[in-house]
Amino acid sequence: MRRGLILLTLFLAACQSPDAIKERTPESAPERNLLMANVVIWWAHGNEPFWKFTADSGKVRFESLGETAEYFPYSEFGNEDSTRTYKARNEHTTIEIRMLQQVCIDNMSGAQYPWTAEVTIGERKLQGCGERGRLME
Repeated sequence: MRRGLILLTLFLAACQSPDAIKERTPESAPERNLLMANVVIWWAHGNEPFWKFTADSGKVRFESLGETAEYFPYSEFGNEDSTRTYKARNEHTTIEIRMLQQVCIDNMSGAQYPWTAEVTIGERKLQGCGERGRLME
């Protein structure tokens, strides 16, 4: 009986398509975000609450689940050792972004990212993971 269960399990596993196996296999962050990397200079996201920011050569966009996106004028991130910083204000609020060059592990997916993000928008302090894109500052 035990041998039959083992054979059945092996048979079912062998019948799965490669696509079904790939769907369950977590991809590394750079592969998963390849399209994003081609159109931004910086980006980061966080969980609970869900938020993200993207920075391209024209703007910084901050989004949080259930809220209207906030836009800020882009300026080059400051560079001090292994930390990049950005500060700006729009007509509604202020934002401060610190990108620290240290490995960050997404607390929901387990994916690893090369940068840890700390974002303060208004009075809220958020943490998450991020990457540099391919666009140059």
